[in-house]
Amino acid sequence: MVVLMSIYMSSVDKAVTGGQGNSVQQSVWGMQDQIQLQLIGQGLTIHAMTNGEGFLIPSKLSGSNDVTENTSANFWSALVNQNLVAPKQLVSPTDRGWVEPAPYSRNRSLWDPDFSVDLDETSNVSYAHMPLFGERLKKRWNPNAGHFPVIGNRGPRDGIENSDSFTLDDDGIWRGWVLHANNAIQWQEGTSSVHDNPFVYEGDNADDAMLGFTIEMYDNGPVFVWD
Repeated sequence: MVVLMSIYMSSVDKAVTGGQGNSVQQSVWGMQDQIQLQLIGQGLTIHAMTNGEGFLIPSKLSGSNDVTENTSANFWSALVNQNLVAPKQLVSPTDRGWVEPAPYSRNRSLWDPDFSVDLDETSNVSYAHMPLFGERLKKRWNPNAGHFPVIGNRGPRDGIENSDSFTLDDDGIWRGWVLHANNAIQWQEGTSSVHDNPFVYEGDNADDAMLGFTIEMYDNGPVFVWD
């Protein structure tokens, strides 16, 4: 039994992580992440095509144009409430933090006020997105923005590897998928191996790729939360 279990666990490890204790592009989890992000991208594109505008923005959905509504919680919850994604599609199988799908509600309000992006406790989403603010929002949050990162696996604060972040693999390196505005998806290894570290916020710059969780949004910019 011990021998059989060791063989079984070795097979599971290879299927899930490639046998390295790290995220692997061709692993079962890696492929599921890719599929889920592509489904999210399709949902955003459907919204853009249906409404003749860019990707979903909470403040546009409500008609208020109030920038403070454009938090991650409102954005992700609105995607669910608009039937563009399912709650379970927002949870990455590779997320090592405390993340669970949001309870499904048939309440057709714009978004669920109980949807959580609190990475210190329980979050209902694993994926980071471009902050819905300023010049990025005007120029990049739409299908015509081309090869510009808009959503991806979440990463460490300021993109710093070899830290205690749950988003890093056993070797201290970040690996994950990044979805672009044109719905193309790309596998990346290491935040320092890319031209623009995707987890560093450099202010209101339309050309700066940035992925994060905005727990609050103010007139002068977002407030991010990290694990």
